[in-house]
Amino acid sequence: MRSTVLLLTVFLCFPLIAQGQNSFSVDSVATIPGSMVDVVIRLDNQSEVQGYQCAITWDSNLFTFVNTHTNGTDVESILSPDSIEFFTYTNEDEMGGGVGWAACAAIFDFSPPFTGHTLPPGTGNSVVKFQLESVADNSLVGSCSSVSMVNGLGSPPINNILTINGVSNLPNLSEGEVCFTNSAPFIRGDANSDGSENLADAIFLIGYFFTDGTQPACTSSADANSDLKVDIGDAIFLINHQFLNGSAPASPYPNCGGDPLGSGGLGCANFSACP
Repeated sequence: MRSTVLLLTVFLCFPLIAQGQNSFSVDSVATIPGSMVDVVIRLDNQSEVQGYQCAITWDSNLFTFVNTHTNGTDVESILSPDSIEFFTYTNEDEMGGGVGWAACAAIFDFSPPFTGHTLPPGTGNSVVKFQLESVADNSLVGSCSSVSMVNGLGSPPINNILTINGVSNLPNLSEGEVCFTNSAPFIRGDANSDGSENLADAIFLIGYFFTDGTQPACTSSADANSDLKVDIGDAIFLINHQFLNGSAPASPYPNCGGDPLGSGGLGCANFSACP
């Protein structure tokens, strides 16, 4: 990847202009110690974008770099049937002081025939994933570590920028966290692990309690009311939520995530509906 660093400097040849209404942010995410985690970067842009650079740092004592890619991101689907025609990355597992670093660059219209396609204005669209692997240390459960977007690291220095009308703009930057949990990602209230919380989950729990039905594969997802027990109260909670304007399940809900209670939660051995 060192051979591609020169191409990254193309973005830096344009004047840098602060563009406060544009921003990059890092999704906070949960992971199990010893597993791989996708750190997702999201973009808010008020103008059409021709390309971008992203650069992040993390605690190199906790994570090692695996890969950087755009597979499954919002930017790919938004650009379709066009695509990101040039993508590259560079990284340093240890920059000194316990800092790991990686940067990437994407150009949407890079190859003939030049169509001038751009990313339209949008909010909260995922543009790249940095894949990291965490150390296998169970003492980390319940703790979190920051992942920050940084400017000026690397050789030559690389900034987080957007290219708009041929000019490199400096967006606002927000950091995120990777939190360590003792469970696989799950959706609270989705007792039958089919990817959604609905009446079928209450029926599944009633069958488990009273008719020798299947045991929940993920105990934490079946704990719909977050009382650290799996009992008929969870089925009642789900029915109240779905039909009687009752409270919604606590995090992680309605999307996949790790148990915020970490080692204090019930645990989740398997939840096939979450990646």
